[in-house]
Amino acid sequence: MQVSYRADLNQIAGRWLRSVTEAELHAGYAAMRQAALHYGCGQWLVDSRRRVNLTLNSCDWVTNEFLPLVQQELAQPLRVCFLVLPDYLDSLPDSQQLTLTNGPVQFMRHLDEGTGNAWLAKRQEVMS
Repeated sequence: MQVSYRADLNQIAGRWLRSVTEAELHAGYAAMRQAALHYGCGQWLVDSRRRVNLTLNSCDWVTNEFLPLVQQELAQPLRVCFLVLPDYLDSLPDSQQLTLTNGPVQFMRHLDEGTGNAWLAKRQEVMS
């Protein structure tokens, strides 16, 4: 995973450049966590469009275990935009297509980076 901080957007961006193993998935998200803690940043853009082996188990781990833990460490709201491919979004069961837009951890899946960034910007305005 390629991780960078965009000061202009106050955003941590993580981009998967290929499909990964379970261990690489955990290592990539650990790198995002480290960057978020370093910059005190609760706005994330996670680009998964190049990962074609997305599994539903990894989706559960990220949204139900990992993100709430990071949010507690940051001690501020955590807002995450996941960029995904249309086929992946269509393959999710209804129970996993859910997005969380209230509470300390919020996330949404988007197909387009522009709409994803707009969603994150709007979330940041609400915080200000």
